[in-house]
Amino acid sequence: MDIYKNEEKKCECWKCELQDTCPYKDKYQRLTRTSKGALGLCKKLK
Repeated sequence: MDIYKNEEKKCECWKCELQDTCPYKDKYQRLTRTSKGALGLCKKLK
């Protein structure tokens, strides 16, 4: 299985290998803090 690197910082959950265990899957909070109301909680942003 390929590792999703999230290089574009788009947090595309359907591409990520962590989607089965991620509590932020498809939630707005996962996006970068540059988006209004987003918290940057995607594990691939760290």
